[in-house]
Amino acid sequence: MKLSFLNLFCAILATTLLTLSHADDDNQKQFLEVHNAARTQVGAPPLKWNTTLTTFAQNFADKVKQTCDNTVKSGGPYGENTAAGYGAFTTVDAVNQWVGEKQNYDHNSNVCLKGKECKHYKQVVWKDSLSVGCASITCGAGWPFVVCEYYPPGNVPGKLPY
Repeated sequence: MKLSFLNLFCAILATTLLTLSHADDDNQKQFLEVHNAARTQVGAPPLKWNTTLTTFAQNFADKVKQTCDNTVKSGGPYGENTAAGYGAFTTVDAVNQWVGEKQNYDHNSNVCLKGKECKHYKQVVWKDSLSVGCASITCGAGWPFVVCEYYPPGNVPGKLPY
């Protein structure tokens, strides 16, 4: 009896881990697809998934979850984009929000339009960034928080992103 309970427990654990692994793979794939589609439009090389960056992003997201203050930054050595939303806000929505800032960016002068945000977009398409790692959590009353870390970091003053 003990042996069959142990076998059942191991089978359930393995199935759960496999399901979580597939969910992580799908999430990584979604992050990369949206990032790389934007990068392709401007001739930047595709990003690769980086587990070190993912771990850093997850640790930061876990800290945000403690206070549910989505205005803080990690202060880490990487480029960083964060987004928070409501309801069914997904990881793809977060990256699309950053990419949507493209309309606020004037590539010729390398500045954001007056009073507009574009630094998240510039980080997404930063040609020298080669890898990304992202994480997401649900905070407080159920609002999602998404963070992506980039290496090497972008948004270097005076340099064009692509």
